[in-house]
Amino acid sequence: MVRKIINLELNEVPPSVLFDFINTYPHSRLSKFYRDNQLVIYKTKASDVPKKKLYPSQTWASFNTGLPYSEHNCYWYSDPLRPEHLIWNRLALNNINVGIIGSIHSSKYPKDLKSNPNYKFYLPDCFTDQIITKPINYSNFQDLNSKLVAQSARVTNIFALIKLIISKTTDIILHPTSYGISLFSLRQISNTLFWAFKFQNKEFIRMSQFPLLASVYTDLLCKHLPAYSTIFTNHLAGNMHRYWYAYRKQDFNKGNRYPKNWIKRNKHSFFNSIQMVDDFVNHLYKRNIFNNFTLIISSSMGQEANPSFDNYKLSSYDGKIKNMNLFLEKLVKSTDFPKILASKISYERNMAPQYGFLVNTNNLLLVETFSSLLFAFTSKLGFKSKVDISSNYVTLTLDPAGDIDLQTTYNLKEARSKFQPYGFEFTPIEDHHSGSHSEIGTLAIINGSNRFHKLVHGFIGKDENIDYLDYSNLISKYFSL
Repeated sequence: MVRKIINLELNEVPPSVLFDFINTYPHSRLSKFYRDNQLVIYKTKASDVPKKKLYPSQTWASFNTGLPYSEHNCYWYSDPLRPEHLIWNRLALNNINVGIIGSIHSSKYPKDLKSNPNYKFYLPDCFTDQIITKPINYSNFQDLNSKLVAQSARVTNIFALIKLIISKTTDIILHPTSYGISLFSLRQISNTLFWAFKFQNKEFIRMSQFPLLASVYTDLLCKHLPAYSTIFTNHLAGNMHRYWYAYRKQDFNKGNRYPKNWIKRNKHSFFNSIQMVDDFVNHLYKRNIFNNFTLIISSSMGQEANPSFDNYKLSSYDGKIKNMNLFLEKLVKSTDFPKILASKISYERNMAPQYGFLVNTNNLLLVETFSSLLFAFTSKLGFKSKVDISSNYVTLTLDPAGDIDLQTTYNLKEARSKFQPYGFEFTPIEDHHSGSHSEIGTLAIINGSNRFHKLVHGFIGKDENIDYLDYSNLISKYFSL
């Protein structure tokens, strides 16, 4: 019998951090699986772009299609990608049941999502304002989740978070399980709030998203038992970017970049993140899921200590475009903006510091015109910006935290005063990207069959890594496509 597959997409986890957790917490479920030879950890390698250009939306596109970036051409979250290339859609087309929760690029919906019975459940990623879920009763939860992600920034806005939750209070009370509320998720959220209070770091509250999604996933998994299903989480990746210096100060040459109290408060953020994953795995174990399932913990790339961090000037604030309508209004009024172009621009969701735009035209000259005007406008304001074009999609990169000239020219109060009329919001920060992207990712397999491990070994190269472009081939072979 071919075991069904659960793919827990743990964004950017490197094998080294996973091993560190297993060795540090011998009583954890992952550690027990490892000692019992039920957990095998392989290394993957992102091979299709240079290391410095690795980015999650690009690497997950490559990982889940098996196509190199030069073929799929999807780099930013808002870039187009053909849904039929994604492994879960290929499986569904071949009469294999699938279930998807939050996988990157799942918001690029397959055309037959509603009509194809092989999609047992489907809650897309949050990089779209188009809310389509299967079953439909999860649409309100998806709407809340999408709005929370849309409002998120470098610093959590507690008041905005509470306001959004209050707006759904009645529906949450009437349909708690459709929002992922269960004994499991409430325990995990309680732990998160405890960590946030104990370590005086409200950013840990972000991790509360995972147990809610995990609870929804578990309910749907047990009900539908799809042959292949995925659940994506970014909660560890964010902490690695922010707190690698606190996790392993010895990885850096320059000491005392942060106060001792800051290091003490954030030192355990990695392990707290993985503990939530371990609790989820244990939750599945107690429900006897592993009798019929193989669980994969995958990452399309990893992280490592930022090799450039010793030379960074630490920024005091970050910012983002909060009011996109106001920004576009100022853009149109401040330049020689063609009237024919103004009505053709729509904002496409992305992850700051990137902002996506769709130019609704086949006229590439108009696309290039918009790109040039966008760059000129942001440069005139005083930002260092970058603009990329993919077909008729335009992506603006605007990173105030990494713009040292901006940080030197304006303090936080001055930046707020100058740029708020253009739709910007600025917040103070006390963490910086001491963790950076690495080409080495993870393919950890729990309860894999001999056949599955044999297939995996067939993809291991001379460097003892698995080319991450081979993941979709591995799954295709396993299901005999």
